[in-house]
Amino acid sequence: MFLHFIEKREHKEAFLKLAYRVADSDGFVNRNEWDYLRSWKLELDMEDWEPGAEDGACSLAELVGDIKEEQIRNLICAEILLLIYADGNYSEDEREIACELQRLFGYSEATFGLFVDWVKRMDELRVEGIKLILDPAQARR
Repeated sequence: MFLHFIEKREHKEAFLKLAYRVADSDGFVNRNEWDYLRSWKLELDMEDWEPGAEDGACSLAELVGDIKEEQIRNLICAEILLLIYADGNYSEDEREIACELQRLFGYSEATFGLFVDWVKRMDELRVEGIKLILDPAQARR
């Protein structure tokens, strides 16, 4: 959704590595998560990029620690939280990654809560959109 703001290739790769780690953190990448990953690769103009075996060995700090631009950190946080909530299952592993991102990016509880609240509202709007498409008369009930 916002990834077109990322210009540096190393930031794009860091985001994709993080996204793949999050998607696979509970041991299963479901369809919604795959859809996000595919769309992000397209949005970043990195359709051919694939994670390497060594990508799982580095820490989150190593993945995102070099990203100093606040807006890039904010959009990474928002997009990763969208992925975390994509399958409707907020696993302990995903929770740990989210908490580590919060710590690494220096977000207060209140600021991080704003991101989480936004993601939850986005999910509600997505469901509302699906209902509207399937049956407009039932969409608001």
